[in-house]
Amino acid sequence: MRVMIVDDEKLALQQFMLETEDMPDVETVGAFTNPFKALGFIKEQPVEAAFLDIEMPGMNGIELTEKLREIRPDLVVIFITGYENYTLDALKVKADYYLTKPYDRKDIAEVLERARLLSARQRKRVYVHTFGRFDVFIDGKAVHFPNAKAKELLALCVDHRGGMVTIEEAADKLWEDRAYDSRVKNLYRKAVMQIRQLLAEYGAEELFSGSRGACQIDVRKVDCDYYELLEGNVEAQRVWRASGRYLQEYSWAEETSARLEIAEGKW
Repeated sequence: MRVMIVDDEKLALQQFMLETEDMPDVETVGAFTNPFKALGFIKEQPVEAAFLDIEMPGMNGIELTEKLREIRPDLVVIFITGYENYTLDALKVKADYYLTKPYDRKDIAEVLERARLLSARQRKRVYVHTFGRFDVFIDGKAVHFPNAKAKELLALCVDHRGGMVTIEEAADKLWEDRAYDSRVKNLYRKAVMQIRQLLAEYGAEELFSGSRGACQIDVRKVDCDYYELLEGNVEAQRVWRASGRYLQEYSWAEETSARLEIAEGKW
């Protein structure tokens, strides 16, 4: 787990670094006495959990939490403080845990284990990558599609962000060089069936629903770089700028790609 700590006392930072330096699966990627520098850091670096002092000059931990959550809504926040009268404020900003000074290695280990479990629950099983080429990951493993058209149909559903993809639209975009007849309809139905079967193998069949006339995905079941970009996620914006390509293997995706290029100037 990648964690950061923000505390205006250098000794507190040193203690935290000392206590966590040999903890398995814990990487302290940032330690700051200045809350504003911590904000700049998290815009560029992935962080899963943040340990924050509450009483700090310039910006206290409550205010910092609100700004951090704007950048990374799924960030696990743990307050560390010598004052217990901030509990209500901590609840208002939906802090996940509260660690009272003085603390020791055991206290940190226990709260990190709870934070790790919470972070895992917040992440969805399915992640869809659209910047560059289209890929689907379930439980961190890339999904292999034996049929290219089934994969493309799922990509089209992702592009629709939960909206229906009709059989007519699918035929127009996936089989544009063929007449819209019973054979094309059968190809569509075959692709729908293959998507269902493949997702069922991973226990993720609830992601996709399809009928004889239309299909769609349940966006509540998936994390996606494209969706994160539309939500204003700073990390997604950085990745998009570096890539500048959206579903590059599919010509029908050029329209969405053009909209993203126009929107880029507003970020």
